[in-house]
Amino acid sequence: MKVLFGLFTILLTAAFFVTGVVYLIARTIGQIAWNPESKAFKRLLESLRAHLKKHSSNLVPWDQEMLSLLSLNRINEKKPGWFNPVSSGQITTIYQEPVLSYVTQSTGKVQLTLARTSDREFIFRKKGNETEIWLDGQPFGLFVDGALLAPGKGSRLLARLDDRPDEAQSPLLLGNAAAVTLGNPGRKAGPNPRALTLLRELTPEEENTALAMAVLKSF
Repeated sequence: MKVLFGLFTILLTAAFFVTGVVYLIARTIGQIAWNPESKAFKRLLESLRAHLKKHSSNLVPWDQEMLSLLSLNRINEKKPGWFNPVSSGQITTIYQEPVLSYVTQSTGKVQLTLARTSDREFIFRKKGNETEIWLDGQPFGLFVDGALLAPGKGSRLLARLDDRPDEAQSPLLLGNAAAVTLGNPGRKAGPNPRALTLLRELTPEEENTALAMAVLKSF
């Protein structure tokens, strides 16, 4: 009996050791894969782009009215599984038209989301309380502590979100005043809640900012 117990203890210790080694290897590979400068990250990005392309063929063309028509509703959602870590879906207009597709993959504390309309692509790399944003493959901004900062020296302020999770909408300041209010997904009202409400006409850069923040807030 003692011999069997001793053998069992040895096997159990070996199993824990192997598990620990596998975990460390996977964690190291994961850290490499999520480094934006690494080849592994770029391969992952291309894989997600290919996945996203499959779900974007039916998107309604984006025009000047679409931003104000964007809703919080999602369709064609697919959750991640054991063999497929990617979730995907589409966001519609208030008229149930598919206007934006997205794919998301998470590992550890890092989440990578690609979102595409008919004319632009956003990449969101969220780690902790910081989210890096790319637009059409170029650095667009860093969102941290409610502020969206432009890339480069000086970190120009693009927008500031006055997040009000207990209210139906949160003001988004562009410049010195609120130009947009973003709908809070947890406070949906009605069957077709708007993702945002425009308070004034926006410039093209401001539209990109508002759209990026609306998508970011929806996840």
